[in-house]
Order: sequence, then C-alpha cells, then structure tokens
Amino acid sequence: MMKQKDLSDKYYRGETSLEEEMELKTKFADSEVDSAEKDMFAYFQNESKIPGNLEEMVYLRLSEKINKPRKLKIIFISISSAAAVFLFFLNIYFNFQAEKKAEMETDFLALEKALFQVSESIQPEEQQEMMVLWVDNDVEIIIN
Repeated sequence: MMKQKDLSDKYYRGETSLEEEMELKTKFADSEVDSAEKDMFAYFQNESKIPGNLEEMVYLRLSEKINKPRKLKIIFISISSAAAVFLFFLNIYFNFQAEKKAEMETDFLALEKALFQVSESIQPEEQQEMMVLWVDNDVEIIIN
C-alpha cells in the first residue's frame, strides 16, 4: 500500500514513467474500493478509445467549415465584381456626357464668335448701336 501511495504522489507531481502509470492504472482498476483515482483512470481509459468513424466525422466537420466561408467569399466577390463593373460603366457614361457638354459649349462659343463677326461686317454705319446677328432672305435678327 505504501508503494501505491508513493507512486500516486509521484504521478501527481508529474514524475512517473509510462510503466509506472500503467502499474497505477491496473492497481486502481482492480481495486474494490471506489476512489477518485479509480474514476479518473477509468475516465482516461474510456476517453482514450478512438471512435471507428473518426475520419468521416473530421472530414465532414472540416468540409462544413471550409465550404461555408468559401460560399460567403464567392458571394462577396460576385457582388463586389458586379458593383465594380457598374461603377466602371457609370464612369464611362458620365465622362461621355461631360465631353459632349464641353464640345457643345465649344461649338456654341465658336458659333457666337462667328455670328458676332458676321454682324460686325454687315452692320450699317448709321446703326452702330444695333447688332445684327443673322440675315436671311426674309428674316433679320438684330439686337439693340
């Protein structure tokens, strides 16, 4: 009994070898008296058994954990790609509209300048305060 007490003290200090632990395990398993050590070694004995379908369980759980973030990642990438394409085309549209507006302003300024030059060239000398913008067969545009 004294050797068992010394061995269990050594076990609790973490100084036993595997052979000594096996000896303790068999002594407590064969013992008729219920004790905390007997329950502890019985628990370790039961927990040390590997289930037969361990590989399948591990594979299923890993595949569930791997596939879930992958699906979310694919959805996120799809949505962000669609948003990027939409913003790209929106940018092209607004650039086209800005270029068209700038071109129209340039054309308007050129037309205004040309009309001003025409009006200066065809304006009579006695009507200096009036500005002729356009002269056609029946229509004459004059600004005072």
